[in-house]
Amino acid sequence: MINSSDDISGLEIKGWDLFQFAVISPQIAMLSYLKVSQQMVSQPKKIKESQQDLLNRLLELQKSFVKSICDSEKDSIDLKYNEKEQKFEDDVFANNPMMIFSHKFHETLSQWMIDTLNSLEGVDPFLMNSARFFMKHYINLMSPDNFPFLNPVVLKETFHTKGENFKKGMEILMNDIKKGTITTNDRNHFQIGKNIAATPGKVIFQNDIIELIQYLPSTPQVFARPILFIPPWINKFYILDLSPESSFVKWMVDKGFTVFMISWVNPDKRYKDKGFEDYINEGLLDSLEKIYEVTKSASIHTIGYCVGGTLISSFLAYLAHPLCKRHPKMKIASATLLATLLDFEHAGDMSIFMAENYLDAINAQMEEKGFLDGSILYNTFSALRAKDMIWRYFINNYMLGKKPGPHEILFWNSDPTNLTRAMQTFLARDLYKNNLLKTGTLKTFGVPINLKLIKTPIYMISTKKDHLVPWEATFDGTKLFGKNVRFVLGGSGHVAGIINSPVKNKYCYWINKEHVETAQEWLNTATEIAGSWWNDWFEWIKPMTGRMMDPFRIVDFIRDAPGIYVNNHTPEKLS
Repeated sequence: MINSSDDISGLEIKGWDLFQFAVISPQIAMLSYLKVSQQMVSQPKKIKESQQDLLNRLLELQKSFVKSICDSEKDSIDLKYNEKEQKFEDDVFANNPMMIFSHKFHETLSQWMIDTLNSLEGVDPFLMNSARFFMKHYINLMSPDNFPFLNPVVLKETFHTKGENFKKGMEILMNDIKKGTITTNDRNHFQIGKNIAATPGKVIFQNDIIELIQYLPSTPQVFARPILFIPPWINKFYILDLSPESSFVKWMVDKGFTVFMISWVNPDKRYKDKGFEDYINEGLLDSLEKIYEVTKSASIHTIGYCVGGTLISSFLAYLAHPLCKRHPKMKIASATLLATLLDFEHAGDMSIFMAENYLDAINAQMEEKGFLDGSILYNTFSALRAKDMIWRYFINNYMLGKKPGPHEILFWNSDPTNLTRAMQTFLARDLYKNNLLKTGTLKTFGVPINLKLIKTPIYMISTKKDHLVPWEATFDGTKLFGKNVRFVLGGSGHVAGIINSPVKNKYCYWINKEHVETAQEWLNTATEIAGSWWNDWFEWIKPMTGRMMDPFRIVDFIRDAPGIYVNNHTPEKLS
């Protein structure tokens, strides 16, 4: 943990620099380890037990390894090759004793380090999370796979190409350094509006913060109640409208919904003072007014993804308060929250980046720029999944000399947006650090935000392997509402688990009708169902969709979807 006495105020954080800052910075990691070490010194019994435990594990490894060599029974130490992690692909290299031992030694030592850290008692939880985070990254860094002569796949490629792979790898590395980021996909494969974000629609409204898209119907009749998507303003909206077989928007349009989508602007320094209230006022409220003008519908369903769900939840609490001064003409009939954090007490690894001096370093740069550069956000999120988002491509790009292929989610992921100074400060301090939404001390337009006041039906979907929004934390968030909440747990992670089309029939989801107090109790008594949670959501919302009717006509529009904000255009003038 980094506290106010740990001086990194002179640290300048840029896109590529954050790769070092978040993953392999000796300075920040050592601060955490030194403080944990102080705790260990006060527990000599733990030190003695830990040392004996390590000795026992290494002796067991030695016995197992010698036996496997002597008996030619390599499976006895369970070192089969895992193709997804690119290990032991070729027998010539995979069965080399040095290869086997190096990987098994790394595995043994890594597990001992984690177990030792977890065994410490009385350590501050924030400090423990910080130390655990950096330890995980050092474990990934020191994996034998990251060293050419200990990686059998790299050795095989080097042998077959006569070293050409390293030449190609250096060319890719030089280009990545110029770009300030690691290449994770073939960006030339996708064209926004052509084969991604291509569901037909029109931009029917625009202000300084948003473009509002209305998608064209694909069914003879539509449900009377339309739906408004509120995507996160971190990254672009088209995570909800990927290729046709993965597009949540297209799936809903084909079901008979009239779908509206907010496309947030990618802010520059002129937007520095635009904060949470502005995004409610000019984003959500202006959208509802325009949708009412177009549809004259008395009510609408809303779907908020990630911080978009935090926005709609806060707005609903604002509407439910007696002091609310601006009621839209449309009633919000339901709110669907996709991987949305409301209780930030257990925010997972993201809390590591809420250390005071890290925030001070960010703020110093925002004072100059007026915004947090999207590349920093991208690299921060990559650091949270370094094994998948950094080291996998470190091996593939620079050691194997291969360019990554096309991947629509990674294309979206590498298309980040800036964050205004006011919004970054609000998210980091008011929500993550001070958890004002849970404590009930958050105010919007001067009105206290109390989620208990919300009577609107709510559907909450979280995902089991979410590294950004831990599902246990989202479950805790359900307790901030009243009783009208359906909580569902999906498979996979923050993006793949949410964008899980029934067409692909991947993963699964869990439901539980019992009222339980803890997330673990909920999971222990939940029912697992194969397939996509989208089907469960449709069955939940169908009774609230209203009658079938002729589609709403688009009479006036500004331009074709997906609009211009998605391509980083900003208005000439701000209102």
